[in-house]
Amino acid sequence: MRAVRALPLLAALTLAATLVAPALAAVPTERIITDPREPGKAYDVLSVTMTSAPTADGQAKVVIKHARKVDVGDSIDLWVDTDDDRVPNLFITGASFSEYAVYKTRSWDHHGREITDRGCASLKMAERRSVVRFDPSCLTPSERFAVSVRSYQMGAPARTDDYVPAKHRLSKKVLSYLPA
Repeated sequence: MRAVRALPLLAALTLAATLVAPALAAVPTERIITDPREPGKAYDVLSVTMTSAPTADGQAKVVIKHARKVDVGDSIDLWVDTDDDRVPNLFITGASFSEYAVYKTRSWDHHGREITDRGCASLKMAERRSVVRFDPSCLTPSERFAVSVRSYQMGAPARTDDYVPAKHRLSKKVLSYLPA
């Protein structure tokens, strides 16, 4: 008889634990976003890997893997939200191989103020990878970050741009720094 009475209580506790657990789940130190192969994209992205900075004075890393080797005219735009407001704070843009610029922004559509000379971020494009390294706390102290990537070929129609996870949409978050 007691077992029958305890059953609804047990079910309610299980349901509550199931709903609360994801909310309390720890933010990961690495996140991989896969993107399907899309032959119609000019500079197709296959995956984006976000990794926490190893130390409080280190740099976080975003590795973008492409379907083909980098070529002249290939370009990357990366928006980074470092303060949990779901609006980008950093905008990093670069064209094939080594030219890039970093901006402090509050928008998806405007670059904002150029801060490349601060050394907040760098971009390297080689072979089938684009690697962005950045200081999550360059502008303000940061606990977590999220990104959005646009990969494209200069001069190609906008319909061939590849966005990960989607246009004007940020990824799920990653810790800015590895736990001590």
